[in-house]
Amino acid sequence: MASVGMSVGRGVRVMGLIGTAHFMSHFYFLALPPLFTVLSAELHLSYTALGFLLTVLNLTSTLATTPVGFIVDRFGARRVLVGGLLVQAVATGAIGLVDSYLAWVGLFGIAGIAYAVYHPADYAIMSAAVPDPWRGRAFSVHACSGNLGSAAVPLTMVWLSHVWGWHAAFVAIGLVGVALAILIALQGDTLVDETETTRRAAKANPVPSPKPAVNLRQEFAMLFTAPVMMCFLYYVVSQMSLGGLRSFAAAALVDMNHASLAAANAALTGLMLAAATGILVGGWVADRFGPRVLTAVIGLVASAGLLFVIGSVSLPIVAITVLLSLSGFLRGTIQSTRDLIVLSVTPKGATGKVFAFVYNGATIGGMIVPLVFGWVLDSGTPSAVFWVSGCAMLAALLTFIGIKRAIASGRGDVEPAADAA
Repeated sequence: MASVGMSVGRGVRVMGLIGTAHFMSHFYFLALPPLFTVLSAELHLSYTALGFLLTVLNLTSTLATTPVGFIVDRFGARRVLVGGLLVQAVATGAIGLVDSYLAWVGLFGIAGIAYAVYHPADYAIMSAAVPDPWRGRAFSVHACSGNLGSAAVPLTMVWLSHVWGWHAAFVAIGLVGVALAILIALQGDTLVDETETTRRAAKANPVPSPKPAVNLRQEFAMLFTAPVMMCFLYYVVSQMSLGGLRSFAAAALVDMNHASLAAANAALTGLMLAAATGILVGGWVADRFGPRVLTAVIGLVASAGLLFVIGSVSLPIVAITVLLSLSGFLRGTIQSTRDLIVLSVTPKGATGKVFAFVYNGATIGGMIVPLVFGWVLDSGTPSAVFWVSGCAMLAALLTFIGIKRAIASGRGDVEPAADAA
């Protein structure tokens, strides 16, 4: 990946804009689960019915993400990013204006399409704007921003619902996103990806040259090489683990420990804040040591073990909060390693589509999560939430090892990263 020279100030500005947008994308994506208990009681909806809304969100995002990746690589990331944030904000805010379950299904479907823009657009910009030696840390800041958005959701939505009611809570967060989209649009010239850079260079030095033929068949075939497919599978099982905790751990703790909704969501907030801290540490580790299997073994095995303890032993909510937080920290340390290994199998000019495609694995995992974990809660075995999440985390480790072996064997005609081990 070629890097574009930039000043420190411009780099900070790029990360600030992208990080803020990523923060809001995660906040919107998880705005519903903290209010599961409230909405279930007030609207007489089962956890499975509420979970189905998240399945719709993930389904439409899955269908839209890869096409959006092609659009980003062809036309540039900036406008796509601003448009996605605006649509997601409006769709989320509109949830507070209607009580119809069918209308919610439609709004969550629209929000899912909008959510599809962030990862191809964000990674296309970062891969072009950030020099190689700092890329792991840049990815960690991006991921940390998303996790902070996830961490901010539980207590924020519960507090807003308590003060203003859940209708006003959704409207309020929607208005915040609209304002942010306008702000980013006004400063959008800062967000320049490889496509935009090439376009500006051609405009500044207009030399007639034939346009390269677009072969969509070859571009799609590139997505199905062995290393890229293993990255895709990693995202599937990893999201099943982390997504299950983010969406259902609070409800499980209420049922398991008779904890208050506020205490359970505080434990979930601890998990997300610790994960964000782990991501920042993991960015330095990834830049220092590269995407190594040892990093994944330490992070995923230890994190899964802590979840098994929570699912097996009766503990006070304070102890659970500590264990969840430590588990989140360990899981977070491998986030940048994951992103660097995806980048290492990505051909030049294909960042948007590759990251879009592999991130579809996360949305597919997200479609599975609500139905599986919702059924677990409805069946009266809340402790199984932590067991299922831990097992999925171990499965993620196996796919990570498979990625490294696919790169090392040269399958898919993809060159391994220079620092891969």
